[in-house]
Amino acid sequence: PNIIILIGDDLSPREFPPYDTGVWSSTEEETTDHPKYRARTPMLDKMAKEGVFFDRYWSTPICASSRGMMMTGRYATITKWWHNFDYGSWVDENGEIGDIVPLWITSPLGIGQLATAAGYGTLWGGRAGMKDVDNLEKFGFAHGVFVPAPQEVPPSPLSDFQVVGRRGEDGVKRLINLDTGKVEPGARAHRSYSWLPHVLLFNPPQGDGADSGRLVYYPNTEETKEAYNIGTFGPDVDMEVTKDFMEKCTTDDKPFFLYATSRIGHKAFDFLNGEIDTWPPTPKLWWNPNTQRYVKQESVVTGDAGNYKMTGINKGGIRRHVEYLDYTLWQFEEKCKELGILNNTVIIFATDNGTKGYGKAVEKKQRGPHVPLFVYAPGLGMTKKGRSHELASSVDLLPTLADLMGVSDLLDGYEIHGESLYPYLFGDAENHTREYNFSYMTRFAGHFQLIRGSYVMKDGANRWYDVSEEKRDLDDYPRIFDWKAQPQKLQDERDKLKQTLAKFDVYDTEHDYVPADP
Repeated sequence: PNIIILIGDDLSPREFPPYDTGVWSSTEEETTDHPKYRARTPMLDKMAKEGVFFDRYWSTPICASSRGMMMTGRYATITKWWHNFDYGSWVDENGEIGDIVPLWITSPLGIGQLATAAGYGTLWGGRAGMKDVDNLEKFGFAHGVFVPAPQEVPPSPLSDFQVVGRRGEDGVKRLINLDTGKVEPGARAHRSYSWLPHVLLFNPPQGDGADSGRLVYYPNTEETKEAYNIGTFGPDVDMEVTKDFMEKCTTDDKPFFLYATSRIGHKAFDFLNGEIDTWPPTPKLWWNPNTQRYVKQESVVTGDAGNYKMTGINKGGIRRHVEYLDYTLWQFEEKCKELGILNNTVIIFATDNGTKGYGKAVEKKQRGPHVPLFVYAPGLGMTKKGRSHELASSVDLLPTLADLMGVSDLLDGYEIHGESLYPYLFGDAENHTREYNFSYMTRFAGHFQLIRGSYVMKDGANRWYDVSEEKRDLDDYPRIFDWKAQPQKLQDERDKLKQTLAKFDVYDTEHDYVPADP
């Protein structure tokens, strides 16, 4: 089947209405139950009802290590991607020491490589986050559409929506908004992924006068160059490129694998309103309950140098980002309907880590690694529907994809930590085989492990909790102080989880990458 994976950025399960947690995040990063902050997600509601969504799905508390899990089916004990800014070093073929070992070195069978081996057309969209734009081919993807990181390539020559570091005559480095020329205290170096976006195309289609090459900035055709302006929204560009890719693969009678790692959900500099760290505005959307369709208003921006007038654009906030992700999923389904391939397509939605201000980089309970997972395949005979309480992990994606793609034999003799969800989702298995969720994070005080079973959980601060009864908010678990007072099954599971932690406790001894002997 065709496979679409959409990964939202920095969003916990509580932000999505199907989880019915009773509370969610406000634009001020506070926990609230106020309806004005509650997203409406008709597409995810449908996916939750007709597909499966998991409420015990884990990744890691931060993006780099969680993406390492997703793409390799392995924990950092093998990938050496321990945390943001905490990677194993390595020695390349020239004997040079590198600070960040690439995932394609530690884990040569990633999701892109499997898809290519299975004969899929492949596109990677959104954000790469791999610190390695020079070797995108080695991740197994043939095409891509990205927001380029400053350390990877120069900025788009067409957008001054950038915050960059510049040294003054006094030698002090300050962050300058190139759109206004003003110093932005407290800001970080940033390129706009939203309005007047920096969008890098990887191996774009050739012909019709298009700018071609391995890495080309959008817009790259006469039509797109004429249309590109301040009212151009980056994720809309991603979708435009993605739909063309889906159509090309379908015309060529070739299955496609789309790995869409969106920046939606991630806080950023808002160039339209001059706000330093916020959820930038998105296009205004309206869901028509009668036609079951989204309507997107045309976005028009006029003005210059930080003084803008806008129509068809909302005020931003986390709710609007959740709703735009829902709109993105709806567009995928609509395109599949148009192409006549919906009944042979699997759509998966997840995020990388918890919400900023609640879960991202947080060691408390499961707030950091706990993320949503939805699986929707309306024509492929899923045997489960609705909410699932099965333990599942982002390392499970790779073996699940291998089963869907028909290349699970490639994993024979290849060490992974993931366990395929295919027998549970599409077969007769009553339960998923996973017995624990494992995660990790690096803080100033050191490296910490987190783990959860069916009955107990240990967080990143070495606190144990009773999770034998699920809580509505997926967070209010009682802490365990007196183990002797706990039922034996909780004590037994704790002991078993401690053995698992000991097995993976190699951060101090195996932090860096050392190739296996031939």
